[in-house]
Amino acid sequence: MIPKATANANFHTVTDQDVFAVRREDPHFQEYRRRWVEYPAGFTVGNFPIHLDIESTGVCNLRCPFCATTMKNWGPETPGYMKRELFQQIIDEGTREGLYSIKLSFRGEPTLHPQLPEMVAYAKERGILDVYFNTNATLLTETLVHRLMDAGLDRISISFEGTCKEDYEPQRVGADFEKVVENVRRLRRIRDERGLSIPQIRIQSVMLPELKNRFHEYVEFWRPSADEVSYLDMRREGPLDDHRGREAGWACPFLWQRMTILWDGTVLPCLMHGVSDFSLLSLGRVGERSLRELWQGAQATRYRKLHQTGKAHTLEACDRCSYRAMEIEKLQEAAR
Repeated sequence: MIPKATANANFHTVTDQDVFAVRREDPHFQEYRRRWVEYPAGFTVGNFPIHLDIESTGVCNLRCPFCATTMKNWGPETPGYMKRELFQQIIDEGTREGLYSIKLSFRGEPTLHPQLPEMVAYAKERGILDVYFNTNATLLTETLVHRLMDAGLDRISISFEGTCKEDYEPQRVGADFEKVVENVRRLRRIRDERGLSIPQIRIQSVMLPELKNRFHEYVEFWRPSADEVSYLDMRREGPLDDHRGREAGWACPFLWQRMTILWDGTVLPCLMHGVSDFSLLSLGRVGERSLRELWQGAQATRYRKLHQTGKAHTLEACDRCSYRAMEIEKLQEAAR
């Protein structure tokens, strides 16, 4: 069985509109989204990643119990902040190579980075088409909202579980329900008052078991504040979750779409969900070789070949990956 690589299989939009609707008539944007879907499906390797996940910071102000970062099962616990010089080096190469998009978040909370608006502005000034980040919105103050809008932020994904204090605060430990709801509503209000169409606002939740039967309430609660409401399939990625030994006709789409760059310049070929040892797949560091060389190099090529031929389980990191395990379980369930 030839493995398949399907983009965004773990992501589900439940509203009529998504955050891409306002730009769907832009041919350049259409090409970006076409490649996002078709490159992994056809195992097409472009000259450079379509997208970079840039970890502006590895620090987070919350301790969500379902998060692999909280469980210390997502890379080394060496939190820090990306320096502006390193960020600019990444963006400068990306713009020379036709990079379409960046996400300024990975394991940490990006609004903790004091230079986040300047990073957004630099990327937009250099021509990056789609600049966004995921946030818990706890620090989304009025001042920061205006600075991000002035910088040209294209979209923002806000992670939020539930519609009441009792559901939300046990899942977002360290956050205040009323304050964060007001932060999100103020974001939408300021954007509309300024007559802007961006940043587009996505509200998303991990589909926790206790929320599943009431998710329609979540959609209606957030619909007035968001351009898109969505959810992510839940991964099992605690230290005791052992996913090893799974073989299946599945290939990871990330390897044909993106690379991840940690705050210290370490380059990964994917998101390495629920994998504690990033050195198992690391491609090197920014500055040792160009990002294009790392993307096209023998190491990344070998990873893709193993996925493409159904041998991803022979890579220790992939064998342990919670994202791979989740997608394989979904395929097996569908086949029953």
